[in-house]
Amino acid sequence: MRNANGLTRRSFVASSIGLALSSTLKARAASAFDEIIADKEELTLSRNESPYGLSPAAREAVHAAVEPKSFRYPVEEPKALEETIAKRFGVEKENVVLGCGSIEILRMATETFCNSARAAVVAEPTFEAVVSTCPLVQARSIKINLTSDYKHDLPRMLQASHGAGMIFLCNPSNPAGTFIDKTYVERFVRKLPRGVVLLSDEAYAEYVSRPDYESCLRYVKEGLPVVISRTFSKIYGMAGLRVGYAIGRKDLIKRMTRRRLANNPNQLAIAAALAALKNDDTFVSRVRGLNNAVRDYVCQELSSMGLAFIPSETNFVMIGVGRPAKPLIEELKKRNVMVGRLFPSMPNHMRVTFGTMEEMKSFTKQFKMVMTAA
Repeated sequence: MRNANGLTRRSFVASSIGLALSSTLKARAASAFDEIIADKEELTLSRNESPYGLSPAAREAVHAAVEPKSFRYPVEEPKALEETIAKRFGVEKENVVLGCGSIEILRMATETFCNSARAAVVAEPTFEAVVSTCPLVQARSIKINLTSDYKHDLPRMLQASHGAGMIFLCNPSNPAGTFIDKTYVERFVRKLPRGVVLLSDEAYAEYVSRPDYESCLRYVKEGLPVVISRTFSKIYGMAGLRVGYAIGRKDLIKRMTRRRLANNPNQLAIAAALAALKNDDTFVSRVRGLNNAVRDYVCQELSSMGLAFIPSETNFVMIGVGRPAKPLIEELKKRNVMVGRLFPSMPNHMRVTFGTMEEMKSFTKQFKMVMTAA
């Protein structure tokens, strides 16, 4: 029987089945597409960020500060953060200066202590903020290669520092991930040439639980020409909020403060940092434990592959791939796995930031395939 439109019962049933099958196929195709997109989601292991984000206390503080604070310039709040940092580390407020992450702190120090006549002595490789700032003040950067075990060559750095303005010590080291035994650091500090300031970048200090590691804070308290740099970008998970600080001898901090950008850091960063310092010891311990577990897993996988790696006390590892690393970095990028940039003085090494355990299992799977193909 046909209706007015010429549709029979048989054709109606066939059409309905066809529509149902079409909807099912479309749903399956959409599901497959979603899986492809999920597989292509970028795995970012290149910037030494913490994958665990803000602590609950810091997150709550940011939310609470949005309405009443975000339209106000930060005038009194930075002073409150300076006072909290000073109290926590047993110094006075005049020993502390804030910055937009530790990058601003390193820039301020370089601009303050270096010039055309007074160079900066740095390790090679190291975090580049000091080296990149030197040309802005017509200063040279004297690069001293790491030792055979990838640590700062302290005797050579001392030798090169006569007449310099500053020695930049990254401890633990970025990108190597190593640290310097506190005994060697003390000998080094006691021999600083007259007029030379030691800038100790301790961005990864909170990750270290070794008894033979020590911050240079005690030399600040002794009144030596030492400035330490710290950041909330790493273990505190605030890389996007941009807040760092320096602790140093009062006269050194006063000179650095003249180079500080006004109205900095921002209100939300200050709120998060204050909450972190007051409430987050448990959170920091938890993140350190998670990072240690991931580090152990990754290093075991690397050992099973027969690959060398530099023992790390940070949230990243330098992997010796036994060949030029750049093609491997590019191949991983094609697979949406982003690892650290190439360090020219270590062409056969690849720096990988530790993500969550799930992320690192995904990384090792992709890394093994890339190494096998290579």
